[in-house]
Amino acid sequence: MDLPQDNFLNDVTTDDSARCTGSGRWIDLGKSAAVIWSVGALIAVGVLGVWFAVDVLLLIFAGLLFAVFLRSVSRWLSRHTLFGEKTSLALVVLGLAVGVFGAGWLMAAPLTEQVDQLQQTLPQSVERLQERVAQYPWGRWALKRAPSTENLLPGRRDVFAQISGFVSGTFGAVGGAVVIFFVGLFVASQPELYRRGLLILVPRRRRNRARDILDQVGSALQGWLLGMLVSMVIIGVLSWLGLFALGIEMALALAVLAALLTFIPNFGPILAAVPAVLAGLLQSPMTAVWVIALYLAIQTVESYVITPMIQQQAISLPPALTITSQLILGVLTGTLGLAMATPLSAALLVLVRTIYVEDLLGEEPTGEG
Repeated sequence: MDLPQDNFLNDVTTDDSARCTGSGRWIDLGKSAAVIWSVGALIAVGVLGVWFAVDVLLLIFAGLLFAVFLRSVSRWLSRHTLFGEKTSLALVVLGLAVGVFGAGWLMAAPLTEQVDQLQQTLPQSVERLQERVAQYPWGRWALKRAPSTENLLPGRRDVFAQISGFVSGTFGAVGGAVVIFFVGLFVASQPELYRRGLLILVPRRRRNRARDILDQVGSALQGWLLGMLVSMVIIGVLSWLGLFALGIEMALALAVLAALLTFIPNFGPILAAVPAVLAGLLQSPMTAVWVIALYLAIQTVESYVITPMIQQQAISLPPALTITSQLILGVLTGTLGLAMATPLSAALLVLVRTIYVEDLLGEEPTGEG
C-alpha cells in the first residue's frame, strides 16, 4: 500500500516541478522581452531626441570649433608676445570684433548700391544674352524650352514675401551666430573646466585613454582649421586680383564672399561663382565667360595645390565621405549642416579610428590622417 502512495506523491511532485520550471522559463522570456523592448524604446527615444535636437547640436559643435580657433590663435599670440593667455584671448576677440564691424561698415553702402544696380540691369542683361543665343539654331531650341524671364525674375507682388523671408532668416542667422560666439568664448576661456567635466563621465581606468582621444580630436580640428584659413586667404586674394583685372565692380566684396564660402568644400566655390558671374554679365556676356574661366582656374589651383597642403596639416578625408556627409546634413539642417559637415566628419573619423578600430578591434594605427 505504501508503494502506490509514494508513486502518487512522486508524480505530483514531478508535475509541480515541471510546472514551476515551465513558469520560470516563461518568466525569464517575459523579462528578456521586457529588457529588449526597454532598450529598443530607449534607442528610439535617443534617435528622436538627436533628430529634433540636431540643429542645436550643430550649433554647439560650431561653437566648439570656434573655441578651437580662439584657443589656437590666443596660444600662438601668448607664445610670441609677453601677454598671458587670458589677455591674448581678449585681444583676439577684440580684433575679430573690430575686423567684422569694420568690414561691414566699409562694404555696407557699396554692396547695397551694387545690389540695386544688379536688380535694375539684370533683366536687360538677360535679354541681351537671349538675343545673342537666339542667333544659333541650338540657342533657339534651348530658348523655346527654357522658362521666361518673368518666371525667373520676381515680380513686385513677390517682393514683400521675399523681404519677410529674408528678415526671418537674418534674425535666425544672427541668433545662431550669437550662440556660436558665446559657446566658443566660454569654452576657450576655461577649456580645462569642460574637459574635466567630460572626463568625469568616463570610468577611472579609461580616463587617460579618453584624454588622449580628446587631444587627437582637438589636434585634427586645429590642423583642419589652420589649413582652411590658409586656403580661404589664398582664394580670397586670387579672386580679388582676377576680378579686379577683369574690371568687375565690387571685386573686393565678391572676393571676401569667395573666401568665406571656401569654408564649405565642393559646394562653396559654386555658390561663390554665381554672384560673380552675374556681376560680369552686367558688363557683357564675354566678361561673364572670363569670370567663369577665372573661377575654374582658381578651383583647379585649390584642388591640386591648396587641398593637398591642407591634408598635410589635417586628417585626410575621403572625398566620397565628405560629399555624402555634406548632402545628408545639408538636406536635414540646411546651410549650417553643409558648413559643419567636413569638420564634423573629421572629428568622427578620429573617434572611429581610436575607439572602434584601435581599442575594440585591436588594430594598429595605419598612420594615415
